[in-house]
Formats: sequence, C-alpha cells, structure tokens
Amino acid sequence: MLSACYMFAKRLINNVMKADILKYFKTDRSHAAGVALVIKHSNRLSLKKQLNIHPQSDYMTGIVYEELRELAGISREDLHDILVQPISKNEPDEKVIVPCDPGDAPEDHVPASGKMIKQAPAAAEKKASRKK
Repeated sequence: MLSACYMFAKRLINNVMKADILKYFKTDRSHAAGVALVIKHSNRLSLKKQLNIHPQSDYMTGIVYEELRELAGISREDLHDILVQPISKNEPDEKVIVPCDPGDAPEDHVPASGKMIKQAPAAAEKKASRKK
C-alpha cells in the first residue's frame, strides 16, 4: 500500500506536468518546446530516441502533440478546441526575474563545493585555435 505522502507527491507532479503541457498548447506550440516537454515528462524511451533522430516535420510535430495530449489526460475534443484558439502571448509567471548586468558576474567563480568552474571557450575561439 502506498503512503499518503507518496500519493500526494505523485498527484502534485501530475498537476505540474498537466499545467506545463496546457501552457505549451496555449502559448507556444513550437516543435522544439514540445520535444523538450516529451523528453522531460514521457517514459517512452523509443519515442525520445526517434524525436532526437528525425528532423522536424508536420508528422513528428503531430506525434509530439499526441504524446503530450495523452500525458496530460486531455481528450481529443478538448485538444482540438485548444488548438483552434489563436496562440496567446506568454502569461507572466509568478516568479520575479531580476535583471542582471553581465559585467557583474565573474567569468570564474567558486561554488560551495570549492571546485573552480570555467566558461567554455566560444566557438570562434575553438575554430581559431584549430588553425594554428
């Protein structure tokens, strides 16, 4: 028998997943964002592999929509009603985003673990170093 805490956590995760998927259908609908949601929430490894192998197409986008519909527990009619509506602008999140000046952040910083983290060189720098 499952504990009440486990059941509550499972319900909470399902509600968050459903909210993410509904927000995607109402505000974004891009192939890349849909693939990211499928990779994040789906347990179907073969589908994840196919999404990484095949390029973007109407067929693959349809498969992404169908998988997300099943994951969120949305009926076909409800999904059709959502997709008929125009894409709304991004709804503001409850999180407050504080603008950051890129000059304030050091290139190298020491996290709590004590190990140094260095930024990877830019692609142009990598390419120039190969020619030397």
